Amino acid sequence: MNNHYFSVCEYGVTTQRRGSDSQVHATVEVRIAKGYVTRSAVGVGPVHALDSALRECLKHDFPEVDAIRLSDYRVSVVDPADGTGAKVHVQLRATDGAQTWDAGCVSENIIEASFEALCSAAVLGIMRRRAAPAAESVA
Repeated sequence: MNNHYFSVCEYGVTTQRRGSDSQVHATVEVRIAKGYVTRSAVGVGPVHALDSALRECLKHDFPEVDAIRLSDYRVSVVDPADGTGAKVHVQLRATDGAQTWDAGCVSENIIEASFEALCSAAVLGIMRRRAAPAAESVA
């Protein structure tokens, strides 16, 4: 994902299960104006781990991400005839406590669609939080 704030260089997710225990680990690398930032995180699932790693990458340059929370996450199959190879539409709802917005992505890869939606939600959250002080000073 490329946008005005950051570019995702790469990401990866590993899920391991041993017996009844499972662990998910994600690594995200982004390019921000100052250079490259790579962070890793462990989560309860792949989306949680990716979200945590992305936040770790962004929080120094974009402290606005601390206020952003996922409030809903939905996945729907775009073409059921393709079975498990079908494209999926991931739509998530995010909030900063004052505003709520939606972000989404369509892909054959549910992890890719989820991560792209997380990135879009972060960008929208940064934009909204940075625009809020300007809007308040005009009023």
